Amino acid sequence: MTIGNYDLWDRKRPPVQETQGVVSANGSRDTLEMDEQEDRGQWGSKWEFILSCVGLSVGLGNVWRFPYLAYENGGAAFVIAYLILQFLIGKPMYFMELVMGQFSGKGPTSVWNMNPSAKGIGISMMLISLVVAIYYNVIMAYTLFYFFSSMQATLPWTECQPEWYSLGCVEQTTKNIPYCSYNMTENELLYTNQSQPCRCFENSTFHQSSYFSQFDFNCTNTTWKGDKPVAVAQLFFEKDVIEKTETLAADKMGPPLWRLALCLLLSWIIVVCCLIKGVKSSGKVVYFTATFPYVILLILLVRGATLDGAIDGVIYFIVPEWSKLLDLKVWVAAAGQMFFSLSVSFGGIIMFGSYNKFKNNVYGDAMLIAVMDVVTSLIAGFVIFTTFGGMAKNIGVEVQDVAKSGYGLAFVAYPEALSQLPVSQLWAVLFFFMLFTLGLDSEFALLETFLTCIQDEFPSTRKYKSYMCVGMGIICFFLALPCVTPAGDYVVTIMDHFGADFSVLFVAACECVAVMWVYGAPRFMRDVEYMLGYPPRPKYYWLFCWVVCAPILISLLFVYRMVQYTPLKISDGVEYPEYAQTIGWILTCFVMCPIPIFFIYKFITAEGPPLERLRTITRPNDSWGPNDGSDKYALSPPQREGKYGIDNPGHM
Repeated sequence: MTIGNYDLWDRKRPPVQETQGVVSANGSRDTLEMDEQEDRGQWGSKWEFILSCVGLSVGLGNVWRFPYLAYENGGAAFVIAYLILQFLIGKPMYFMELVMGQFSGKGPTSVWNMNPSAKGIGISMMLISLVVAIYYNVIMAYTLFYFFSSMQATLPWTECQPEWYSLGCVEQTTKNIPYCSYNMTENELLYTNQSQPCRCFENSTFHQSSYFSQFDFNCTNTTWKGDKPVAVAQLFFEKDVIEKTETLAADKMGPPLWRLALCLLLSWIIVVCCLIKGVKSSGKVVYFTATFPYVILLILLVRGATLDGAIDGVIYFIVPEWSKLLDLKVWVAAAGQMFFSLSVSFGGIIMFGSYNKFKNNVYGDAMLIAVMDVVTSLIAGFVIFTTFGGMAKNIGVEVQDVAKSGYGLAFVAYPEALSQLPVSQLWAVLFFFMLFTLGLDSEFALLETFLTCIQDEFPSTRKYKSYMCVGMGIICFFLALPCVTPAGDYVVTIMDHFGADFSVLFVAACECVAVMWVYGAPRFMRDVEYMLGYPPRPKYYWLFCWVVCAPILISLLFVYRMVQYTPLKISDGVEYPEYAQTIGWILTCFVMCPIPIFFIYKFITAEGPPLERLRTITRPNDSWGPNDGSDKYALSPPQREGKYGIDNPGHM
């Protein structure tokens, strides 16, 4: 794309920018040295930006979280709710954040020069990204563990260990069969469905007697011990990979598991090496990490579609239960997945946009990335459930008997499904390498968000970018070590639930209000028009979503989550201990409190009567302005009218 004689993605700046400073809304000029601007870095090409955004939005959650939520919440009904919320909240907020970053050339903290009272929102985004970066890499360490475990003659999650038999270990998912029972006093067969087999009691022969034969017991001897069968893949994950404890008692934490700790270390080394030069280095890596997963997903989709019984899985995934659309829980689940998937209000979108050229067509990019996110989620759903359909048909159970939630889908159910395929080691290696590359892009964004915030607040640290990256990698590695202890699975759950779940809804609601209600939707729309040369169309759709839908719906979802809050549970009826929940709420306060604290601080330190203070701290400061190095932004809207494209030197 060119304007005049200048290529918008050319590394050389037009001459008009070399002598200009950044101009604020009130016409003052903050002179910045050109070398300092260059130190911040920019994307090498448009594709680096798009692929990085796709990599951020398309992560591990698309593979294990979206398919299961769809299956659990009414199939296509959940997808419909998800698409509606994407249309009303997801896309508008994604576009809003990209505009904020690209227009200002600032990260999630410095961008709030537009509304200084709301800078706490940027700090909360930075902290949430840090919390997620710590535990997200633990999940990536799991994928590396499975990746290396797949390179064996026999996949380790296909054979029961001797000590697992007492736990009910079976080599593939098996339908649970209740015991045969009879009440002799009431002369009543307790297991009334006589057409189905029931399980023989161990060391019992009563069912063979002529007396009990008249009741037509269809007694079946089972190969497992215990109350119910447990798939070896589940035992491998819980007993061999994470060595999960049965409780979260403080004395049961245990030391870090050395194999997982090494995988975690390797994962952090890879992340740091790819981010050592900021977006200049990560932008090159995403050419592979953002595209390779699609190749594997398509291969697995074709392979899954050829399995006998694949259609059963597809039906389970997409057949709608329309009544579910009236269930508020479905909408809350769809909203949670939308924020988790698009990474709205995590700060990464603003950060990526800030490294763009000022005239990049961010409007088209936002639409493309949002569509790619939905398409990838649907492809992943078909990949997962075609395979589950074939697996269920093969072992004679229903699809719901093989589907798992959360980690269970990626590290229990799907590995077991892969073991049913020919050359299972190859499919396992490809699948877990794909999972790792999916997570890698998101991890880049999470850590870079934190680093960008620090460097924007303290520009002199940019010359130490590489050292900061290495230092943060080391710190995050040690902070993540409790997550790879025998009780680490509970720690990860606490960090995810309290540090990055409903707290994101709170941040998103505050962000919408601070931008659209305080900074002002008309002013924001003029900024978009100044940057792109035209207003986003349809104009009233964007205004309606920004001003009404997003802030109100997100606020209602947050209130609902608070009202319907239930404590985390270790198992049915067993809640997390009080000390663990206390730590969780402290973590929630840690990531959410910067918003009110910074607002109060700005209000107290401002001068004048209360109303004047409020006006001062909510008015854009002298550092706010477009990142194009032009003085045209200082002109009033009537003076700027008609000055678009090559007619407006400020757009170069």
